[in-house]
Amino acid sequence: MTSPSSDSVARITLMVHPCGLRLGGEIDRSAHSRLARALAWAVAVCSGDVRLDLGGLHFIDAGALRLIGQAATGLPAPRRLIVDPVPPLARRLLGVLGWQVGQGNRLCPARNGHARPGPKDASPPEPIP
Repeated sequence: MTSPSSDSVARITLMVHPCGLRLGGEIDRSAHSRLARALAWAVAVCSGDVRLDLGGLHFIDAGALRLIGQAATGLPAPRRLIVDPVPPLARRLLGVLGWQVGQGNRLCPARNGHARPGPKDASPPEPIP
């Protein structure tokens, strides 16, 4: 029997400066409860923005990204959840879940909850003369 490689192990590290979390390895269903506790810690302890360093991730599942999104929506204004860096896979999954990495790497929902503009976001057609 072989042990899992260090790349596949979920790593969730608490950061004090900047305040937040560093995620690494593979964050899947087995790490959801640890991630939820760590996010709750960061939201409670960080007095300003919460920073998430996702640069060490090799894999993150949609459930873990939903937990991150819930933490972002639970922050009272003007606090924000800042993700930096964001691996391409995590960026694509965030888009599928309706989140965007906006200006300043702020995690924010799309206006209508979807990654692509929908009918509510489209400008009304110009009247035909």
